[in-house]
Amino acid sequence: MQRYTLVDYEAASPGVRALYDDYLQSTGAPHLPVWVRSLGHSEDLLRAYWSRAKGSLVSGNVPLVLKELVIFVVSVENGSRYCAACHAHAVLQLDHSFTYEDLCSLTDSKSLVDLPPAFRAAVSFATRMARDVNAVDDADFEGLTEAGFSHDEVHELLAVIDLAVMFNVYTSAARLPIDPEYRPILS
Repeated sequence: MQRYTLVDYEAASPGVRALYDDYLQSTGAPHLPVWVRSLGHSEDLLRAYWSRAKGSLVSGNVPLVLKELVIFVVSVENGSRYCAACHAHAVLQLDHSFTYEDLCSLTDSKSLVDLPPAFRAAVSFATRMARDVNAVDDADFEGLTEAGFSHDEVHELLAVIDLAVMFNVYTSAARLPIDPEYRPILS
């Protein structure tokens, strides 16, 4: 059973086209990814998803590359092939010091990937949240503040983790195909 329909720019309603344009302009992407086109059948749904992504990912004080790393590790933990590939691609585009192999090993607690201490704390926190949100305790939050994150930045990281989970559920349930320019991380 086909679980999604892709709506290309030319076939989209004027309202959806406006959201497509906003996505392209806001992200600087050369084309619309599968997840955006899969929501093109509903202006309301696309607006809701894009608004959430734009508010959590595109704006804020936490560096974009860290947000992308956080979404990547949450997606790997959740087994979301689409989101893991999409956000691995984003990390590799934003920070050329990372390799594909670095990302593949990043969620391993014995990973040798050299991350700044604040990034390591955020990735560890996101991994722990993805594994069992109810097991996260005050010490986990204190670890973020000790790593230099402000109260607002901690909440920004929470919003990014929550965004990742939302997209993990959507893209996995719909079984969206990975965009051709993204390299699969999960088999």
